[in-house]
Amino acid sequence: MKNRIKILGLMACGISMTGCSSIAGYDDRHIIAYSVIGLISLLFLGLARYSNLIRDEISDLAAFNANAAQLQQTRKWMPLDKTAPFSLTKVQFGLWTVIISSVYIYLSLIKGDCAVGTINKTALVLMGIFAGTAVASTIIDKNEMNDNRDRHQNTPSQGFFVDILSDDNGISLHRFQNFAWTIIAITVYLYKVSEIRTGCELPELSDTLLALTGISSATYLTLKSQENSPPAQQIPQSAPESQPAAPAPAAAPQLVS
Repeated sequence: MKNRIKILGLMACGISMTGCSSIAGYDDRHIIAYSVIGLISLLFLGLARYSNLIRDEISDLAAFNANAAQLQQTRKWMPLDKTAPFSLTKVQFGLWTVIISSVYIYLSLIKGDCAVGTINKTALVLMGIFAGTAVASTIIDKNEMNDNRDRHQNTPSQGFFVDILSDDNGISLHRFQNFAWTIIAITVYLYKVSEIRTGCELPELSDTLLALTGISSATYLTLKSQENSPPAQQIPQSAPESQPAAPAPAAAPQLVS
């Protein structure tokens, strides 16, 4: 793991140095900005690949191994990746952290001074939405672990997109729509960044897009809480009530002689 981190660090330095030296007119601000952005991006990708930074937590190792053996039986022609599946909420939170921090560095060092700008509503709302989604998702997962539920997260990774879009029944609509709105918001946000010529004001998204993103996350959390619902408990049958004993027949009267 240490060797991989060193390699990633060297790659970040090499990319930033070669990229800056090939373009005339770059000053120290450009070099610092692109170096820091490259380092943040490479560290995130490296940790995402080789650690549990954006993966779900395994709560039952025995169930994980059993599911791994079952998957290996159905996929004998390909090696099985015995790592935890990727988490949709952690992926979203990590992506927005990298994007907003990189945009801030880019605008602050290259386009203007961010210290003189006003508070950016969009950045705060986006970080609030996905930070809150990540916290709520973690609480849901912890409650399921405490209830000893059979969680679909206790299954080896089947690929990035399959992991983040699947629940216990396969690819699910509520996960897909949440992922789709995340891609839409990221695309619009980065497009608005590309249009900034001067100044350090982070781009503002429309209230409609922010509201749709928030609704999408709320819908996802509501349905996620039901993904690993416990099986319906059967009402125990009570023992049949004892029937009252039948009264004893009256004794026949005896004649006195």
